[in-house]
Amino acid sequence: MMNGLTGKLHTYHAVIALLLAVTGLVLHSQLLREELAFWRAYLSNLHFVLGLLFTFTLGTYVRAAATAWKNSSNMLLPRITVGWLVIAGALSLTGILLFFTVDLYNLTGLGTLTLHRWAAVFGISAGLYHIATGLYSQHSPADESTGTTSQSPQTDRRSFIRWSAAVGALLGGGGLTKWLFGLSANTDLSKTNKKYKDCNKMEPQPSPSLGSLPPAGGGYKGNFEVFTVTPIPCANSETWHFTLSGLVDKPISTNWKGFLDLPRVVQISNFHCITGWSVYNVTYEGISLGQLLDIAGVQAAAKYVKFYSGDGVYTSALSLDQAKLADVMIAVLMDGQPIPSDLGGPARLLVPQMYAYKGVKWLNAIELISEPHIGFWESRGYENDAWVRGLKK
Repeated sequence: MMNGLTGKLHTYHAVIALLLAVTGLVLHSQLLREELAFWRAYLSNLHFVLGLLFTFTLGTYVRAAATAWKNSSNMLLPRITVGWLVIAGALSLTGILLFFTVDLYNLTGLGTLTLHRWAAVFGISAGLYHIATGLYSQHSPADESTGTTSQSPQTDRRSFIRWSAAVGALLGGGGLTKWLFGLSANTDLSKTNKKYKDCNKMEPQPSPSLGSLPPAGGGYKGNFEVFTVTPIPCANSETWHFTLSGLVDKPISTNWKGFLDLPRVVQISNFHCITGWSVYNVTYEGISLGQLLDIAGVQAAAKYVKFYSGDGVYTSALSLDQAKLADVMIAVLMDGQPIPSDLGGPARLLVPQMYAYKGVKWLNAIELISEPHIGFWESRGYENDAWVRGLKK
């Protein structure tokens, strides 16, 4: 009976693990940030539910396997290697920590999402190996007198298949690693993604203030990841234009040089993405949004602030109270250097107490409005008030 139970648990656990891997890989892909973006929030919720089921079946399966180890000569535990238990446990633990937005970067030097991805790489590689050997490997007949397996061409074939499966799993894991970790920007801004390093042609370059260079935060810690819902646009100071319009007394319309002439402030902020990664102690320099709104003169009818991206697609919005938080700014420098295009430059909105999807990249227009606006991701299932857990004022 125990064998039947553990066999069923093995099947359920394997199916859940497969679905978990598929949904995780799709979530990581660019696909759900473009044509199928509407489904991203729903798939994210499904991935979390599958993670809970994975953790439950893992715990139940381990207990059943331990009982089988004690009570049965047909031991099951060797089939569930200690390595898999460690990998599966790491997947479950880091997944739970991600849900509760607990980042292990300061403790381990690696973010929780990074650890989760490494566990996924090893888990998927182990799964590929297990599937390959399970499908093509056959047991050789045992020598009845000794209980040992006789050497035969069948045994050699099985050994060859196992080695081939191991090599295939390693190659698959290597490709998966390159894909999963190929979206991180270099921590040295001077070497950030060469494709976009010189994308923006903005003259003059903003001059960093004292505190911005050298960066008061000591240089940011962690890696930015680059995901967009459109191709990354490149800006040119000859054509770049910024407007602040709508329900204001003094609309602002200026070119790049005039934008840089606006008063700027320096602050140290943490950057949090809803997908689970964070970057710490970033020194930003830019224009305080609250001060900019004061310059424009907000009319009594204005209740919300709508933000437009230079990609022509992405929008988001804040309430007027949220927009006037002291640390909300339009940044033009990061750790004393111009913000590269792949990270939202030449100017991007920063809302440090909210997840990064509220921080519109390539910002070039702001509008004061009286009615709520539902932005790109908010209309696709994300929270309109995107407070980072524990940071809401």
